Amino acid sequence: RFMEPRDSAPIIKIYQQAIIKTLSEAISTNVFPKTLQIVQIFDRQSNRFQVLCHGWVDEEERVFHPVIHVEIINDKVWIQHNQSDVDIGEELSNNGIPKSQMVLGLHPPSIRELNPTYASE
Repeated sequence: RFMEPRDSAPIIKIYQQAIIKTLSEAISTNVFPKTLQIVQIFDRQSNRFQVLCHGWVDEEERVFHPVIHVEIINDKVWIQHNQSDVDIGEELSNNGIPKSQMVLGLHPPSIRELNPTYASE
């Protein structure tokens, strides 16, 4: 359900809250092996939101990679990266962001145009 902005809550703030809620709830912090951690990085000032995984496997192999990266650019929510099994667009939509205000930035522009449910830019 889309939440109409109020004077005290511009659309960017509403999108920020929905993104943070979605990323906080959608990605489990329980990972295997236990030497890995899920870290949430929420930069409200730059409108960049990321979940990453880091740690060590067998004390030999360093792991450091983004799981999900979302940005707000020109009043649209850009899904830039998704290496999870969560349909992040659907979850963001469930938390109040219309799909028409989301851009699947992880796909090339020619592919984005084929999905009219989401914004192409």
